[in-house]
Amino acid sequence: MSPFSLPISYLLWHYTTAWGDLLRWYRNLSWFLWNFFSIRILAGTLLSPWHRLKEAGSKETAGFIGSLIINLILRFIGFFARTLTILVGFVSLVLFSLFFFALLLVWPLAPVIIIGLIVRGIFGLATF
Repeated sequence: MSPFSLPISYLLWHYTTAWGDLLRWYRNLSWFLWNFFSIRILAGTLLSPWHRLKEAGSKETAGFIGSLIINLILRFIGFFARTLTILVGFVSLVLFSLFFFALLLVWPLAPVIIIGLIVRGIFGLATF
């Protein structure tokens, strides 16, 4: 095995196969974030009561109004908790997409940047 085969194999992987790997990585992590925050499920149950809690009302007027108020409060709590979770999920997806886009911009220059940093580090140690 020649000492030049490793850098050549790395560069061949970096500029060919790695692009497909990066896209699979992006798809998998996007799927994970979407399902981790349960965006589809939470959007479907947006107006459901919090933790499916319900107050059973009685036949008299005061009991009915009291249970109506409690049930409305539980629905508002559920709405705000689900909305906040959905928003955090969307922000996570957007930030991850921006990070991935920046990675795609830097990826072609990564070998040059790595070599430059190594050389700078070596010369930085020599002057220290």
